[in-house]
Amino acid sequence: MEQHNICRHDELCGGCTYQGTDYEEQLRTKENAVRSLFSSAEITPAQFAPIEGCPGEQRIGYRNKMEYTFGDMVKDGPLCLGMHKIKNFMSIVTVDECQLVHPDFNRILRFTLDFCTNRGYVKYHKKSHLGLLRNLVVRRGVRTGELLVNIVTSSQSEFDEEAWKEGLLALPLDCRIVGVMHTLNDGLADTVACDELRLLYGREYYYEELLGLRFIVHEFAFFQTNVDAVERLYSEALALIPDLEGKTVFDLYCGTGTISQIAARSAARVLGVEIVPESVESARENAALNGLDNCEFVCGDVFAVLDTRQDKPDVIIVDPPRAGMSQEAVTRIASYGVKQILYISCNPKSLVKNLTWFAELGYEAEYVRPYDNFPMTRHVETVVLLSHKAPDSHIHVKVEFGEGKGKVPLDKIAERAEKYKPKETVTYKRIKEYIEDKFGFKVHTAYIAEIKRAYGLPVHDAPNAVEELKQPRKHPTPEKVEAIKDALKHFEVI
Repeated sequence: MEQHNICRHDELCGGCTYQGTDYEEQLRTKENAVRSLFSSAEITPAQFAPIEGCPGEQRIGYRNKMEYTFGDMVKDGPLCLGMHKIKNFMSIVTVDECQLVHPDFNRILRFTLDFCTNRGYVKYHKKSHLGLLRNLVVRRGVRTGELLVNIVTSSQSEFDEEAWKEGLLALPLDCRIVGVMHTLNDGLADTVACDELRLLYGREYYYEELLGLRFIVHEFAFFQTNVDAVERLYSEALALIPDLEGKTVFDLYCGTGTISQIAARSAARVLGVEIVPESVESARENAALNGLDNCEFVCGDVFAVLDTRQDKPDVIIVDPPRAGMSQEAVTRIASYGVKQILYISCNPKSLVKNLTWFAELGYEAEYVRPYDNFPMTRHVETVVLLSHKAPDSHIHVKVEFGEGKGKVPLDKIAERAEKYKPKETVTYKRIKEYIEDKFGFKVHTAYIAEIKRAYGLPVHDAPNAVEELKQPRKHPTPEKVEAIKDALKHFEVI
């Protein structure tokens, strides 16, 4: 049975759920989980390939980004900096010997924690919204050895930027720090957000290399977490569509434009769409950096952007966030009627939900393969090739429009279509699934009902909408309020 040394944080840290588990068993568990979801949704791919694992040397030290949180492990205990504790999301475990990151991450974490402790800085309290320290973000270019370090605080008190920066730059590291930043964030949600970014040293981006291309990755831009694994995934995924010569490709939810530019080396033209401005900025810079003049990148919501475009694709690639795609986006994508859609997913639950919608619109899963890009964790990537189903037969129906016997009145068609158009039901279950996928925590139906009441919305559309809490609380926490609002906006309830 193959094992590596179990991380000393394993019993407390909630970051890794498969520490100490035989790697082949990890692969079986993940593959079976994906197969089970497909089976439950009655989706039967023409081919379901075995899960692709990581080589031994890539199973640890692979993460190129970490968002650490300041807090304490016990109430009013010593300051901690690290990951959320198992079964207690509000508690933080210091993880200065984490095995999933380069050793420099652990050195930077330990220095920052000691620096803040020695100066008496206090954590930001998520309930009272008082305090200074919120997050530490470390990013690394795996192929270039470049590091970005960013501390996130509130604006409630002063932070000694100069001393912290100088201390960082004096650390004996294997990699090279190219950027040191201080982000001010006074938002209520428990997420890394930016009200103001202060560049203390160098630049706010690093360089990375992927499949022979060079990429600029800005501090707040998305980039794949495991570079070696994603090279393998992208190469095999694009090989499913071998003939891109002369074709127009739409790369939707394109991030910093990695797969867009890989495809652009063969395709005639690529349109990338991404909602995060920093990622779009990086994508445009990257295309210029790599001498690719056949890429266009547009910032905006995928459905809204596509709804304004007149051009049409030959091939569509989608790589959405964990929450997956909205039903309106799936419908718009399917409306192009392209022969093949390549779907790269980081969440098999939302993937299966989207595939069910695609099936209703004439697309079937031709090929499926899970990828273990995140060993020791529960996460799994999945690649699906969708093909447009050709009808088995044709039924010819003659319809006459106009007035008179046996004819269909034209003026009634649009009216009846609108009248009988089915309305999508936004259930409490869908809202809860969306929040758990996007924010990583659960909310109770009673909390959702409370927010809906605050907006004057009905709460009788689900049998458990006004279910009482087993342990009553006065109100949902601010971060859950923001998450519920986000979900209601996503489903266009508010």
